[in-house]
Amino acid sequence: MCLFFLHARINLAPERQKGKTDFLRVISGKLKGKKLFALQGLTLRPTSDRVKEAIFDLLQKFPPGERVLDLFAGTGALGIEALSRGAKRAVFVEESARSGEVLRRNIEVCQVRDQAEVLIREVEAGLKVLEKGRGSFDLIFLDPPYGKGLACRTLRALGCSPLVPPDGLIVAEHSPQEDLASIPSLERIDWRKYGGTEVSLFHRKEKE
Repeated sequence: MCLFFLHARINLAPERQKGKTDFLRVISGKLKGKKLFALQGLTLRPTSDRVKEAIFDLLQKFPPGERVLDLFAGTGALGIEALSRGAKRAVFVEESARSGEVLRRNIEVCQVRDQAEVLIREVEAGLKVLEKGRGSFDLIFLDPPYGKGLACRTLRALGCSPLVPPDGLIVAEHSPQEDLASIPSLERIDWRKYGGTEVSLFHRKEKE
């Protein structure tokens, strides 16, 4: 599916990590070293290179996901990293139209337009669209804004969604204040803490 890029005048700048001068970048794979953009003045909490690298280190012990879903996609850093490392297709869901422009710009810069689809809509609405004949996803990322209970709410929705196959994997970045130990229909199989960010891995519970 081709992506159509709007040519609105937006103020793009390479995203810098807080307290560092390094650009946020693709860490490994065919796109290694590509710099990603963020929108100046927009409040985003992009996944740091440190946390992103830790996530993909964890994923090495699981089968590689060919179809990837990136929820609350922001700059698209996680989905683009997955494409760089061998995923065949990624769908990005982002609520903000302005963030969506940045996301599309990063997809264009990384030259993965033929492998990417962007949905600009609220995540729960996006899931309903995808559930209508889009198939399932091997790997699902979610990195919602903190302090709103969105990680738990989204995981509950995914727990009963056909988008998650029996062998699918969900990776959730969330606040330490959000307890995700018990989600109906999902089993937490790994959990790590990196400063003020926690990462939880889930798969669908086996039917008894």
